Amino acid sequence: MSIDEVKANIGNKRWRLRNLYSIKDAETGQIKPFTPRREQETIFQALGSGVCKIIILKARRLGMSTAIDVYAADEAAFNAGVQISIVDQNQDDASKKLNSIVKIALDSLPAPIRDRLKYPRKNDSAVEICSVSDDTTSAIYAGKNARGGTNQLLHVSEWGVIQADDPKRSEEILTGALPSAEHGVTIIETTWKGGRGGHLWNLVKEAMEMPSDQRTKNDWHLFFFPWWTDLTYSEPGDVSAISAETAKYLAEKEAETGQKFTDGQKCWYARRKKTLGIFIFREFPTTLDECFRAPIEGAIYADILDKLRGQGAIRPCAVDGSALVHTFWDLGSPINTVTWYVQLIGGEIRVIDCDSEKDLTPVQRVAHMLSKGYNFGWHYLPHDAGSTEKSGRTFQTELDTAGLKNTRIIPRTHDIWIGINRLRQLMPRMSFRLPACDRGIEALTNYHTRKESSGGIAQDTPVHDWSSHCADGLRMLAEAEMAGMLEGGSEVAKKSRRPIGARVLMGSKDPSQTTPRARSLLP
Repeated sequence: MSIDEVKANIGNKRWRLRNLYSIKDAETGQIKPFTPRREQETIFQALGSGVCKIIILKARRLGMSTAIDVYAADEAAFNAGVQISIVDQNQDDASKKLNSIVKIALDSLPAPIRDRLKYPRKNDSAVEICSVSDDTTSAIYAGKNARGGTNQLLHVSEWGVIQADDPKRSEEILTGALPSAEHGVTIIETTWKGGRGGHLWNLVKEAMEMPSDQRTKNDWHLFFFPWWTDLTYSEPGDVSAISAETAKYLAEKEAETGQKFTDGQKCWYARRKKTLGIFIFREFPTTLDECFRAPIEGAIYADILDKLRGQGAIRPCAVDGSALVHTFWDLGSPINTVTWYVQLIGGEIRVIDCDSEKDLTPVQRVAHMLSKGYNFGWHYLPHDAGSTEKSGRTFQTELDTAGLKNTRIIPRTHDIWIGINRLRQLMPRMSFRLPACDRGIEALTNYHTRKESSGGIAQDTPVHDWSSHCADGLRMLAEAEMAGMLEGGSEVAKKSRRPIGARVLMGSKDPSQTTPRARSLLP
């Protein structure tokens, strides 16, 4: 490249990004010229048009961090007084971006430009840059947060993982890092972890719901880059050896995306699916929706749900109007109260509906339920529904007063894992109706454990978060079954005399509504 060509184009940022910088090749470790790929050019184009808030959801190794931090290096080199922050999962990851992307990009500038720059500070957490003729410094900082000062450019990496693993850190990004770049440019690039929940999810949802004709440059813009946009994700193999389940999945995704996969791409995906299992949705999503299906470590029900999905048991379907609908509850603050709607038909467990995240009073909640028009049987409530509240009434009484009859309270089990394990046993016999169960399925997918130690003993403990309310609600079905409280068919609504020795079901309104030997229809 001649000095005349550099002089002629030095004021053109897009030209600089395409021609002046080098990067380290991820495969070979060798330094090579940076040639933006199609996905990277898409982001550069958005930035060039003035977009200020960008969220990038992506598959692994598409070079988004590289593109953003080369862009950051260019900003600091060609503008005086700029502050830029790189926020990552930990200091080592942030420093790696600074050392292996930013510094390499700066060092690769042509000598006539590089010689006009000096670096008052250059270490693993910061690079300061100024020109030999002007001491006004620009700086790029790298770390776990970006509090303090005003950032003209903020790069947040892997927030989708941070929000699932470390909610406190996630909150710091929301309340500290983002406001630091309120009047600048913020770019968030991440793989996803943990379903539709968390601080970043709220921003993603905002971007997804904003009508395109109303979106301004200061609103969040969402970009998604799936694995199949990278043509290097291909390998030789025998497509006929791909499992029927994976072949069916790929065919469905071809129809959904309009993208025809090559045999090499199919073989590549099949191999990764075999290795990663359900975690492939996190590492290599095919569609945007799959990002939010990605389970996290310690997921309790995700493997079974993935099998049900492959078997076609999670799908849109009609409700059988001739069968009773029973409900199973988890109680909390109004918005955390969950109700699952289930039909028990023969050996099937049809989960047809789920109410969650509804801020309703008991009266409003009952009205909402009755408006669905279901033919209700029993309503199974957790043990705390029988506890007296500040009002002097129980939640069960509140429901009864509001018009919801046939409630039963399930006895408390001494160990949550008893109900969890029984629900896992029952789930292969379940089907879930879409879209009514969408949010509940997401919660079940992301319900997970965390390693905790007490007295030198390590154990897996279910995490109490946004997903646990739905999981606890459906667990009531398993606990009711173990307590012998489930009845099916028309017998649920029957009243019979209570013979001598008959057991009174806890929480029943009338002893005559019990049976001598309550039986389970779910062996």
